[in-house]
Amino acid sequence: MRVWLLAVCWLLALTGQARADERILEFFSDIKVERSGDLLVTENLRVRSEGKQIRHGLQRDFAHLYRRDDGTRTTAGFDVVSVRRDGRAEPFELSRLRDGVRVTTGRKDVVFRPGEYQYTLTYRVTRQLRAAGGQDRLVWDVTGREWALPIDKVRVRIVLPGEAPIQDAAVAGQREASGRLQEREPGRAVFVSTRVLAPGESMAVELAWPAGQVSRPGPVMTWWHGVQDRAELWVGGLGAGCLLLYYLVAWLQAGGWSRRGKTPLTEPPEGLSAPALRYVYRKGYDRWAFLSGMMELLARRSVRLRVQADGRYLERLPNQTGGDARHDPLLNGMLGRFFAGGRTLLRLDGLYRRCYDEALRDQRQWLDEAYARSLFVTYGERARKAFYLWIAMTVALVGLAIIREGSLLAWTAWGILLPLPAVPAWCAVHAQWRAGATSFVSRVVLGALALLCLAGGLAVLVTHAESLPLLLAGLAPLILLPVVCAGFPGLKGYTAQGRALRVQIDGFRRFLAHPSAASAPLDAESALARYERYLPYALALGVARRWSAAHAQARGAAPAALADMQARYGGVYDVLTRPHAVMASLDRWAARAAPVRGPRAASSAETGEGRR
Repeated sequence: MRVWLLAVCWLLALTGQARADERILEFFSDIKVERSGDLLVTENLRVRSEGKQIRHGLQRDFAHLYRRDDGTRTTAGFDVVSVRRDGRAEPFELSRLRDGVRVTTGRKDVVFRPGEYQYTLTYRVTRQLRAAGGQDRLVWDVTGREWALPIDKVRVRIVLPGEAPIQDAAVAGQREASGRLQEREPGRAVFVSTRVLAPGESMAVELAWPAGQVSRPGPVMTWWHGVQDRAELWVGGLGAGCLLLYYLVAWLQAGGWSRRGKTPLTEPPEGLSAPALRYVYRKGYDRWAFLSGMMELLARRSVRLRVQADGRYLERLPNQTGGDARHDPLLNGMLGRFFAGGRTLLRLDGLYRRCYDEALRDQRQWLDEAYARSLFVTYGERARKAFYLWIAMTVALVGLAIIREGSLLAWTAWGILLPLPAVPAWCAVHAQWRAGATSFVSRVVLGALALLCLAGGLAVLVTHAESLPLLLAGLAPLILLPVVCAGFPGLKGYTAQGRALRVQIDGFRRFLAHPSAASAPLDAESALARYERYLPYALALGVARRWSAAHAQARGAAPAALADMQARYGGVYDVLTRPHAVMASLDRWAARAAPVRGPRAASSAETGEGRR
C-alpha cells in the first residue's frame, strides 16, 4: 500500500511539473495587407515563465526575412512599431542575423517571476508579396522555427485591403500539416493550428488573391529592388569597370599607344650601353640591366671568365675600352668596383658578391640621375587615386558582407580581406628579386606566408559564397590588386626627348629580332663578331633567342673564332645557343657566395702577381 501511495505522489508531481513548464500558450498573429504592399503584423503571445528561458523577456527571431524560398537573397524593410507586456510598453533592441532580424525584449536587471505574461509585438515589413501574372501571393512563416519552446495554440488572421475573393489558401509545416483553414471569406482568411508545435517547428501559411488590391512596384522601383538584392554584384562590377577604365585612360595619357619605331636601325642609339638601353626601354631599373652590362664587358673584351680547379675568376684584360675607342661611364664604373686597388683577377666568392652589390647600387643611382627626369614622366598621383578607388570598392564589399551576416566577424568579409596581403608581398618579392636585393630564403619564407593567406582566403570565400556571381564579386578586390600594384611603377610615360629615344630603341630592337631582313649577308667570322657585339643589347631588349637563332650557321663555319669566344665566357655554357644561361650564372654565383662586410687583403691570385 505504501508503494502505491509513493507511485501516485510521484505521478502527481510529474504532472504538476509538466503543466508548469515554460511554453507559449497562445500565439495569435493578425496580418493586415496594406494597399502599398506592406504588411502590418500584430502578434499576441501568452507565455508561461518559470525563470529559465523566459527570464528577462522574449527573443523573437525573424531568421529568414532576407532569404527567399529559392535560396536567393532579398532586402526587406522591417520596422518595429511597438512592444508591450501586460499592456505596458516594454523596452526592446534589434540585432542583425545572417538572414534576418532578432527582437530582444526586456532588461537585464529585470527578472521575471514564475507566471503567465501577455506580449503584444507590432511591426511593419515590406517586400513579402509575390506578383505572378493575375495573382498576388503571400507566403508567411507565422511563428518562425527558432523557438526553443513548444507552442500550444496558433491562430492567424489575414485581412486584405479590399473585398477580393480568396483564390488559394493553405497551411504548411516541416512535417505533417500543423494547421488548417478555419474561415474563408472575401478579403479575410483565418488559420488555426491542429496540434502542439514542438520546439523548432513552425507554421507557415500561403494565400493568393486577384491582382489589383495592392499596388505593384513600377519599373524603376523594381530595378532598384534588384540593385539592393544584388548589391555585391553591382559594387564589384561597377568598381572593377571604373577602375579598369581609369587605368585605360591613364595609360593612354601616359603614351600607351604612342608611335613606335618601325624602321630597323642597325646600330644602337649613340652613347647608350646595354644597361642604359634597357633602363630607357623598361622605364626603370632592374638587375637584368646590370647583367647586360656584365655581358657587355665580356663582349668588349674588357674582362673574361676563367674556370680553374680552385674556383671561378673574373679576369681584367688589358684592353679596357673593348676596342670601340669610347669610354662608357656605366661600364667603367663596374670595372672600378670589380678591380679596385689595382687587382686584375677577382675570385667569384664573397668579395665578388660585395663588389657586385656595390656596382649594382652605383649603376642604379647613376641611371636615375642621368635619365629619370629628362626622359620619363611619372603619374604617381593617378596611381594613388586608382588605389583609393580600389580601397573604396573593397571597403564597400566588406561592409556589405558584415551587414548581410550581421557580425563584424563575417566569414565572407574575412574571405575578402585575408588573401589581399599575398599580392603586395609577391609584388615586393618580385621587385626585389629583379633588383637582386633579397636572398633566396627570404623570398621563400615571404612567398610561403603569402600563399597561406591566399589559400585561406580563397577557401573561406569558396565555402561561404552562395553563388558563382557572388564568389566573383568577392574575388574582385583580389583580382584587381595586381593591377593596382603594377600601376605605381607602370603608369610612367616618356618626355618628348624620351619618346624620340624610344623610337630609335624600337628600331634597333626590330633589327635584332630580324637581322637577316635588315642587313647584307656577312661571312661567318664577321657574323660571329657582330653577334657578340650586339648580344648584350639583345639580352637587354628580350630578343636574345631570335638574335641567337639568326647566327646559328656560324657554329660550323668559324670554329676557331667560336672556340675563342667560348673560352672568354668561361666555357661553361654555349654562348651561341644559351646566352641567357651565361648571364644568369653571373648572378647565381653572386647569390650563392657568402657576403663579406669589408675589404680584405688581395691574394696573389687576385692581384695577378706570380701567375705567369
